[in-house]
Amino acid sequence: MPKAKKLSSWMLFAFVFFVYAVSMSKTIAFWDSSEFITSSFTLQASHPPGAPFYTILCNVILSFFPASMAAYASNLISAFFGALTVTFLFRIVTNIAERVLSLPKSNHAPTVAIVSGIIAALTLAFSDSFWTASTETEVYTLSFALMTGMIHVMLVWERTQDKHKEVTLLLLLAFMLGISTGVHLILLSIVIPFSLLIAHKKFGLTIKSFCISLAIGLVSFFFIYIFMVQGIIKLTNSLDIWLVNSYKMPLNTGIIIFLLLVSISISFTLVFSRKHQKITMYYSTLGIIFFLIGMSSFFMSLQRSSINMLVSDSMSNSQKMLQYVRAEQFGVSSIPLLTGPVYNAPLDKDVGFLDGKPAYTYNPDQKKYIKVHDGKFKIVNYASEFKTFFPRMFDKSDAEKYKAWTPIFGEPIKYPVQNEVVTINKPTFSENLSFFINYQVIWLNLRYLYWNFIGRQNDHQGLGYIKDGNWISGINLIDKHRIGDQAIIPEHYKNHKGNDGFYFLPFILGILGLIALWKHKQYFWTTLLLFLTFGIGITIYINPVPSSILIRERDYIFIGSFIIFALWVGLSVVALFQFTKFIANQKIRFIIVGCIAFLAAPGQLFAKGWDNHQRSHDNFACNFGKAYLDACPQQAILITDGDNMTFPIWYLQQVEGYRTDVRVINFDQLNIDTHIDNLKRKIYDSKPIKLTLPKDLYISGTEKLFPLQEEIKEAANLPILFNFLNDKTTRINWNGSLRHYIPSTSFSISIDTTRIKKIIDPTTVNTSYTSTITWNHPKKFYGLNEIVLMNILTNNIQDRPICFAINSKKRQNIGLEPYFIQHGMVNILAPIQRKNPQLNPKIVDTEMMYPYIMNQVDFKGLNDENTFLKSENKDYARNILRQNYYFLAQALLEEGKTKKAIEVLDVCNSLFPNKTIPYKQFSFAIGKLYIRAGKTQKGVETCTIAMQNIWDELQWMTSFDPPYPIINLRHAYRLKDMYAQMMMQFPNGIENAPISKQTFQQFDAVFQKWQHRNWPY
Repeated sequence: MPKAKKLSSWMLFAFVFFVYAVSMSKTIAFWDSSEFITSSFTLQASHPPGAPFYTILCNVILSFFPASMAAYASNLISAFFGALTVTFLFRIVTNIAERVLSLPKSNHAPTVAIVSGIIAALTLAFSDSFWTASTETEVYTLSFALMTGMIHVMLVWERTQDKHKEVTLLLLLAFMLGISTGVHLILLSIVIPFSLLIAHKKFGLTIKSFCISLAIGLVSFFFIYIFMVQGIIKLTNSLDIWLVNSYKMPLNTGIIIFLLLVSISISFTLVFSRKHQKITMYYSTLGIIFFLIGMSSFFMSLQRSSINMLVSDSMSNSQKMLQYVRAEQFGVSSIPLLTGPVYNAPLDKDVGFLDGKPAYTYNPDQKKYIKVHDGKFKIVNYASEFKTFFPRMFDKSDAEKYKAWTPIFGEPIKYPVQNEVVTINKPTFSENLSFFINYQVIWLNLRYLYWNFIGRQNDHQGLGYIKDGNWISGINLIDKHRIGDQAIIPEHYKNHKGNDGFYFLPFILGILGLIALWKHKQYFWTTLLLFLTFGIGITIYINPVPSSILIRERDYIFIGSFIIFALWVGLSVVALFQFTKFIANQKIRFIIVGCIAFLAAPGQLFAKGWDNHQRSHDNFACNFGKAYLDACPQQAILITDGDNMTFPIWYLQQVEGYRTDVRVINFDQLNIDTHIDNLKRKIYDSKPIKLTLPKDLYISGTEKLFPLQEEIKEAANLPILFNFLNDKTTRINWNGSLRHYIPSTSFSISIDTTRIKKIIDPTTVNTSYTSTITWNHPKKFYGLNEIVLMNILTNNIQDRPICFAINSKKRQNIGLEPYFIQHGMVNILAPIQRKNPQLNPKIVDTEMMYPYIMNQVDFKGLNDENTFLKSENKDYARNILRQNYYFLAQALLEEGKTKKAIEVLDVCNSLFPNKTIPYKQFSFAIGKLYIRAGKTQKGVETCTIAMQNIWDELQWMTSFDPPYPIINLRHAYRLKDMYAQMMMQFPNGIENAPISKQTFQQFDAVFQKWQHRNWPY
């Protein structure tokens, strides 16, 4: 590489790494960040399908840092590989630009190639999704570095004429591909576009060779993924079951034997092919060896299975490993691809269930694999009339959400269901395709692309509303048809720091860059196929459902395609240089083109993205996790639900050693047998949890759902219920197999009030202890996690505090709310009830919460309007933190402690003011509390601001006919209903509400017409 290119590439790396290091957070962030730091620091497997190579690499690096710097060092690792990806992209673009430049010999041709590389590299570096991924701990920047590294290797291979070097580069590629399986399995799909470069070099790129190479690429991907990755583990497991069960060999003997057989076979093939001059066979075998060496990082998960930590399932054998790689925990293997049933498909009228393969699980007590399912009636068989090609709407739980993204009327089909003929409207193929285009292509894939190269409205989670997460251009004439006119958008949306419009300029440059490749078909089609593979190809393969973005945005999975688009943006310099031939002076021409490209793309992205990518001040996730732990008494059991409520706490305990006496239980993971077994062990300073569930009830492979067959009207006493579940004679025939069932929808636990550890003096909160906890929890099916949780409650409530994280969800509470005492950011379960049923049923431990809220928790910085606040930080402050202050102030008022109640409300409004955390429902309730406390003016002011925010949003939503009308109409209806209730409850009477009753009635008439005009059903 010429000196100028080398110097430019390393200067790019240093500059980009510096920017990332300055802008990144010094501690943990939400989502998977804290989980990856924890798994890397403790060398344990992360969530399925795993990233063992990433974990090992980070663990080696973190060994040079103290625990207090683990998060900072992990974020720097992401920044390093992000900068390395940028450097690789620079080299890729300069490589391609040199080949496509059709310029007469001049001194500017090499410079144009270098500038193209710089523009591409900086465009990627400062694109929204990539900048974010590079400033927090995730596997993605390492996977992007591998991706761009492999593209660079392939381009070097394509140019070289040295046969020996060709082989060396292909072996390096095989090794990198193997490593990539231990970072992110989706990288395997890179073999599909690479097939075009191979075809071009070896045979020339004709229509015939294009089609053949594409078919070979697809076959190669599925061969590597299904046979070499999953198939090897599956064969190993089958061998292990046979050896352990038939010959009483030790567990994992199958792995050792399989490795020996593979080693012998490969060695024989190498010797044979070399001796008989079978060159292709020889080098293909070497390629397999290098791939397997790269893939060998998965052995780490097996080697570390005995540590029994908290993050992921313990993989003690090849069967667990297969379930892990397949991500069976998340149901990935059940997602249809080319054919399958629609979401409302009934069971086949003749054969509702088909036989499948028996399921085996290793039992350490019996030291063999036991059959946990005979395979009978294992596979659900849907009616063939309701199966379709390319099923995009398949998930029953998302039925209503499908109808929100596209109007579904369906084709009426009469079909017998439970001996009664009913009419079912099967979604038509065109409606199925409409959902694919509206949601999967436009909302997911293209919206994320447009975020990065056209502009982004804000960082709010986009669920289809005009107010959250849309792409924008910054040109009101274009944007107003999608998100409304700028003149009516409320200020806190309009002035959001993440509101960055790029006027289509980077996007236009990307299209120009693609056009510049048209005459060089191998690069045109290879880059286009790379773009499609890591964009729409991923969308088709994972077949996302609407609820996939209810948790978080998924733009990071498409960054591979954004890298290619940034490559095209860089190559636009070549196109512009060729389009401006009318400028005779090449030097002036070069300066003009370079300045246009720089200002239109990376310069603009950097300038506008700087403020909303400054995360150095953000320590909210860390403080959020500490607040949960600080609220727990000693040796408490803390029930959490969701990644953001669990991962920060795991990080604090396992990395920083903070409050390790608390046993944190993720409600979702109570479905996993190894997690249930880990409860029985001491972990750090947390004592073992008592459990009486028999292993047969929760061992891997057994049914995780318990149907309801109501046989008793009174509450089921839990100790008796568990004896009932432990009895194999009490099972019923359910769809052809014997299943345990639940006989009641209500449950009870007897309490020895003389022995139970007293958490609170009941007289201080007008309550008394009760000898029985009885609650209702009606469901058609009860999950294994609910049964395990009930067993934990039964066996530990007398001895340890059992806490439930307050996280705006109720799933993990399983109906126990009447027995909750709010204790900071957790609810403690206690056999306690109000003496007077007329009193507020909400019980708050004010003696604990007042000093906790006022002095202990740290949520400073959320009131600074000059710093960028991530959307989840604001959401949690509005929906979780603000209500904690409200409930404490309400309880203090009920106790007659008015002064303290006002102090709490003042602190709440000071920490979470309207200017940064806009007032809504809970703020309206806070305003009413102010009035109850005697602060009428302040209360009316708070209520008025909350109502005005909702009114402004309502006016905005109804000011035009929005896209995705079903979603936006439903939200507008909720806002209108909320506002009407606030008017009725306005402290000074409805006649003094900010909007008069007459004005609201006039608006309501307009609203009805707007609703009628937009509602498609």
